[in-house]
Amino acid sequence: MVAISRAPMEKIAPFKERMGWTFKWVSSGGNDFNSDFGASFTSEQMQNGTASYNYSKANPGSADREGMSVFYKDAGGDVFHTYSTYARGIDAVNSTYQLLDLVPKGRDERNLEHPQDWVRHHDKYRD
Repeated sequence: MVAISRAPMEKIAPFKERMGWTFKWVSSGGNDFNSDFGASFTSEQMQNGTASYNYSKANPGSADREGMSVFYKDAGGDVFHTYSTYARGIDAVNSTYQLLDLVPKGRDERNLEHPQDWVRHHDKYRD
């Protein structure tokens, strides 16, 4: 697994260390990777509703959205894009959502302005 963000490594590295994360995380800043895989959009695409996100054209609400893609590299070194999912499609890999979906109030997002307003970094929760 590799996480990819448009932010420069100078921003990614200190945040990754602050969170105590050990997975591989790279920057796609300076290339079109995120756009090519439908997770980043231009302001023009957002304004005129032509951004393609989650297999539909609309304003995705943010210049960067969540997405997950799977690739396969064969013995000859050829790389194949085998799968992509977006928005709630990535919930299956978020164990927190899996647990919250089992409890009576679930994610309890009904009265929030944005569905994930309850999410905090571990060092941002109050005592």
